[in-house]
Amino acid sequence: MIALVPEFHKRCLVSALVVSLLPACTSVRVAVPAMQEALPTQMDAATARPAGSAMPDLSRWWAGLEDPVLSGYIEEGLKNNLDVRVALARIKEARAYLRVAESAYYPTVAAVAGASRGRQETPSPVQGQLNLPFPLPPLDMPPTKTQGNTHAFGLDAVWEIDIFGARHSDADMVGELVMGAHEQKHGAQLMVASDIATNYFEARGAERRLGLLYQGVTVAQRLHLYASGRFNAGQTTASEVDRAALQLDFTESQIEPLKAKLQSHVRRIAVLMGHVPESLKVLPLQPVSSHLPTELPEVLPSDVLERRPDVRGAARKVRSQAAKLGSAKAELFPKFYLGFGVLSGRIHPDHIEGRNFSIQSMGIGMRLPLLEGGRIRANIAANEAQLEGVAVQYEQTVLAALEDVENAYTAKKSFDVRFEKLGNSARLARKVAEHKHALFVNGQELLQAALEAEATALQREDETIQVNVSQALYTVLLYKALGGGWSADFSPAAPPRLPD
Repeated sequence: MIALVPEFHKRCLVSALVVSLLPACTSVRVAVPAMQEALPTQMDAATARPAGSAMPDLSRWWAGLEDPVLSGYIEEGLKNNLDVRVALARIKEARAYLRVAESAYYPTVAAVAGASRGRQETPSPVQGQLNLPFPLPPLDMPPTKTQGNTHAFGLDAVWEIDIFGARHSDADMVGELVMGAHEQKHGAQLMVASDIATNYFEARGAERRLGLLYQGVTVAQRLHLYASGRFNAGQTTASEVDRAALQLDFTESQIEPLKAKLQSHVRRIAVLMGHVPESLKVLPLQPVSSHLPTELPEVLPSDVLERRPDVRGAARKVRSQAAKLGSAKAELFPKFYLGFGVLSGRIHPDHIEGRNFSIQSMGIGMRLPLLEGGRIRANIAANEAQLEGVAVQYEQTVLAALEDVENAYTAKKSFDVRFEKLGNSARLARKVAEHKHALFVNGQELLQAALEAEATALQREDETIQVNVSQALYTVLLYKALGGGWSADFSPAAPPRLPD
């Protein structure tokens, strides 16, 4: 450091002012790569949203199902689920790293202090070269062997003036990672909501199927008793009795596995809500208001990019890597520094009157890499390759998201059609069973025919329930594919879609 004089003061201040006022256009900025595959204007399976209309609000898509039990489970899961809590911790971590990166914008100020005792034998005058953070001023000592104590304290400030944007690029990189952490939280919320809804509909389907199974067991028991009575009366063969017993055993064999399936879904709901599996034993009665949506959302391909957390998160990774590349390129340019230091202390040799000293220093500096063995350019090449890779991953994520939406729409529509057909089949089977029962009551039909018709009707109803569950599952999958559950509690200024 150079001792301060008035002229030096002026030069340093003028130099610092000039350095700090250099135009920001010298910053190294890297544009994100454009997608090689053009987005379609509309989807094949989805109904296109009219131009100029607002994007449908699916942030709480489960509310439209009008099932308070399901809504309560999802809302509790969004608060207490462990994956969501982990994602929130990642956000806190990312924000802390952002503050670390932004600290490079400001000077670094440190307090220094020290004390020492030493022995010295030099002619007079001498330069005090004690073990302190700063060099000391000349000392007048007699040309004799002396020893004494020295103590000093002061402040030291250094500021790197970010002319070419290296430190700003570092902060931009971490800032994009913070936004990406928020998207991970949105993705966790999306998974929690969809997983709870999936297990809920599976459990409700198992409950309904168990009710039909118990009815089927009753019908099978009556058929077995009827066949046994006819065999004892000599009106049928033993094979008919065995056939009835086989049907009874088969029907009863399905009860326990279905019970286990029901309990596994109930326990899974409890865990997804952040509770122990034993905390939820049975589901409350399903409200009569519960229903699946009659109309599917109208969306455009661009809606998927704006809504899905994984697509938004992938876009953040691309921007983060572009900022990191900008920081690497900025290493080719000089770095400018401004420093200031103040040190005060006292030197007091033994048997000699002590002397106070004070140092004030200010300076500017520049560092430009000349020979570094190609390290900087190799680092730039590595970051360029990484940017190319994450850009390809982003495009891959976009294509997979569009595929998910198309497949979900197609599957939902197909199960809607199947449910309608099976519903008609189940109603006809029930009508036949009632007709057979009426014939039996009037003595025009055997009980066996009426019971077999009843068993067939129960089987068609069971198939209808299974398809109805599939309808519900693909409805959930559709909302998940559309990015439903995304919350706008963190709205970055930049849009998630990469520029063309």
